[in-house]
Amino acid sequence: MGKKKSAALSTEDKIIKGAEAQATLANPVIQEAFEKLEDIYINTWMFSALDDIEKREQAYLSLHALRGLSLEINSMIDSGKLAKT
Repeated sequence: MGKKKSAALSTEDKIIKGAEAQATLANPVIQEAFEKLEDIYINTWMFSALDDIEKREQAYLSLHALRGLSLEINSMIDSGKLAKT
C-alpha cells in the first residue's frame, strides 16, 4: 500500500484527488464490480447454511469492507467538491 502522508493535502491536491475518485466511481467496470461483489456477499450471507456461522460472518465483513471502500471514495469526491468552493 502507499505511504501515509503526514501533511494535509493542498486545495489543489484535494480537487485533483476528488476528480480522480469521481472518475473511478463513474467507470462502468468499477460500478459493475461493486454491484457483483455486493450481490455475492449478500447472497452468501443470506443463503448460507444455518450452522455455517463463519461463512456468514465472512460475507458480512466483506460487505462492510466493500461499503467502507465506497464511503471512502465518496468522501474523497466530497472533499474535492468542497475544495473547489
